[in-house]
Amino acid sequence: MFGGDEKAARDLLERYHRPLYGTLLRLTRNPADAEELFQETFLRAFRAGAGFDPSRRFKPWLFAIAVNLARDRASRKSHRATPELRAPEDLPECTERRTERVWNLRFDLERALAALPEHHRRILELRYFAGMEEPEIAAAVDVPRGTVKSRLHYAVRKMREIMTAEETT
Repeated sequence: MFGGDEKAARDLLERYHRPLYGTLLRLTRNPADAEELFQETFLRAFRAGAGFDPSRRFKPWLFAIAVNLARDRASRKSHRATPELRAPEDLPECTERRTERVWNLRFDLERALAALPEHHRRILELRYFAGMEEPEIAAAVDVPRGTVKSRLHYAVRKMREIMTAEETT
């Protein structure tokens, strides 16, 4: 795929580092695991480079490798670690209330995401956090586009229900 072109490989690493690492971090909920999976994703992509079909788009292919690696790792782990979210200490008085509201919203979103089944959470994260379109997601997770649409619809509806229920309690 790269024909020994180090600049092309470096350009791809730079271009996809942030979105791919962010997706892996949301899937694993662990920075060390996300970094390890990011590196493994690119190693596999570089090794399989000759087998890449240039008529296909690169991003869904790359994200498919990453999602599969994350799914394999999750299935090997017997339980999913709950992210430990703590509010920052020593907040300046002027930003304390705003920061607390943002922090609470983030915490609620993380809890709502964690409550979704993995296959729905994965679709939601790829769409809204990785910025992938439905056809790209379908290619990345190897399901029909209609399945992506229905899972995305369900995930958004379920997130809304969870967030609304938390507001009333």
